[in-house]
Amino acid sequence: MRTRASFRLRFDTDPSTARKCRELRRYNLTLLAENGDQTHSKCRTLREDCMFDLVVTNADMADGLGNPMRKVDVAVKDGRIAAIGRDLGPARETVDAAGLVLAPGVIDVHTHYDAQLTWDSTASPSPALGVTTVVIGNCGFGIAPATPATRDTLLRNLSEVEAMSLDALREGVDWQFDDFASYLDFIARRGVTPNVASFCSHSALRTVVMGDAGSEREATADEVAKMSALFDEALAAGAIGLGSSTFENHNGYGGIPVPSRLASDDEFRALTRVMARHGHGVTMATCGQRSTIPFMEELARLSGRPVIYCPLLDYPTKPEHAPGISAACAEARTRGHAVYAQASCQPLNMNFGLLNAYMLQTIAPWPKAGDKAQHRALFVDPAFRAAFKTSLATPVEGGRIFNGTWHLMEVAVSPTEPTLEGRTIEDIARERGVDPVDALLDIGLADDLETTFIVRLLNVDEKRVGDLIADDGNLISLSDAGAHLTLFCDAGYAMHLLGRWVRELGRFSLPHAIRKLTGDPAHIYGIVDRGRIEVGAWADLMLFDPATIHVSKTRRVADLPAGANRLIRSAPGLKGVWVNGVQVFDGEDYVKVKPPGQVLRSFSTARPTLAMPHARAAE
Repeated sequence: MRTRASFRLRFDTDPSTARKCRELRRYNLTLLAENGDQTHSKCRTLREDCMFDLVVTNADMADGLGNPMRKVDVAVKDGRIAAIGRDLGPARETVDAAGLVLAPGVIDVHTHYDAQLTWDSTASPSPALGVTTVVIGNCGFGIAPATPATRDTLLRNLSEVEAMSLDALREGVDWQFDDFASYLDFIARRGVTPNVASFCSHSALRTVVMGDAGSEREATADEVAKMSALFDEALAAGAIGLGSSTFENHNGYGGIPVPSRLASDDEFRALTRVMARHGHGVTMATCGQRSTIPFMEELARLSGRPVIYCPLLDYPTKPEHAPGISAACAEARTRGHAVYAQASCQPLNMNFGLLNAYMLQTIAPWPKAGDKAQHRALFVDPAFRAAFKTSLATPVEGGRIFNGTWHLMEVAVSPTEPTLEGRTIEDIARERGVDPVDALLDIGLADDLETTFIVRLLNVDEKRVGDLIADDGNLISLSDAGAHLTLFCDAGYAMHLLGRWVRELGRFSLPHAIRKLTGDPAHIYGIVDRGRIEVGAWADLMLFDPATIHVSKTRRVADLPAGANRLIRSAPGLKGVWVNGVQVFDGEDYVKVKPPGQVLRSFSTARPTLAMPHARAAE
């Protein structure tokens, strides 16, 4: 008696898998009855080995490299792309993607999930917005290294500069680490849903080495040496580079400067020389007036690695600012120095109340702290109002983000005067015959400071913004995901790019936009085997409907430790997200799986070629 086993197979390029499939084909013959059970068992085992974990069929694929779209099937095995083509063979799971776009998951290089990841593996809301890899530690506001004596200082500064609830941070952060290596070990052990790469925090380095003096003075040579040694350890442990800030608006608890603002140029030079010895990494800095592009270029030359200027935003009152920065970065690249900028593709809108008016706190004498009674007393004082009006009317150099654009500020929610909602402060002030400052304060005082306002601060002119983000030297980023939780939520910037800039405005083709969100940041940051759909790359994927994809309006939820609230968004039209081949979001909610993300610790040493004229000519 004979039986026949007939299996149709396609296999990936892994030699061991191919070898097993060849062995299976030998058994895929007429099997003798006397050894049929044994042979069938081996066939079943081999068939399982050769079967794909996932096949996404009939997808319109955007590969992350900017190539034209193709209709294909994509197979995944052991977390990686195993095959691309048609009729790829059997899989444990098949997803029909007819009418949908399959693309690499978004690589968000500017997030602040450092604290949140110690209590929330999902890094919500990013994976539900198409993000499969996040880079944390931006602006130098990480929480490692830390010592027991400096932990609360780090949290207090973080709460202020990134507008996070201090109560939530104190209750939520799980301090099962002290140095940078043990921090990475801890979040890896705890589990992460997206892949995570982390900058070493410049401010944390200064706080650990200098204590409170880190926000008061420059470091001594001995202190710089200690910081350099800690940074060297962090790079060896898997840091993606150095995150820092010299931005004048970045103040810590009580209004003091964040520590990195006190770092000398020589301190920056010393830290970037450490990076040069490792041969990999990126320096990112949120830059104030002192951090010029020529200085950024010097750091790129000293380290031999990319330097990222941040933020590149269109100022309504200074339209020449951002194009000038972009042009200076391009000029540095003509000399072979990899200087790039982080730009945003969406307006910077901020929700605020008069008790947490973040963008007004840099304008004297607006209070940086105080309770409701103290704020009320100030806001009714004519002397305070006069002084604030004078400060606001005085032009300043630098990055003041609000300069009296009252036509861009509206009443969002008024508990007692709902008829004001949706109206601008300029319009209300004109109607009342008062100065806009008086109108703003009077509206807030009438609601016992419970009024919520919304202001469009930056990136309002889409023509100018479009020119900035189309430049290959400017990375589309600046989500600030995980920070400013009660003021705005820009974590869905990629969904905004696909909905607004691709579908509605036609400013980008879909392959170009996907490349800007995935392949480009992976290339600049040295993130290996991600940001593209190719055989052998990690299967970080998103599936979406190009006809409906967009980012929703914000909604408020109270799901943080200590009952603190935050603003989040969703992505209508996003149908699925996979990290390392495991689905983590199904279009409606997170999938209950063991967190499949990896804590990334190894990065490419290759120098970037994107927007580098000399590099392209040499290829």
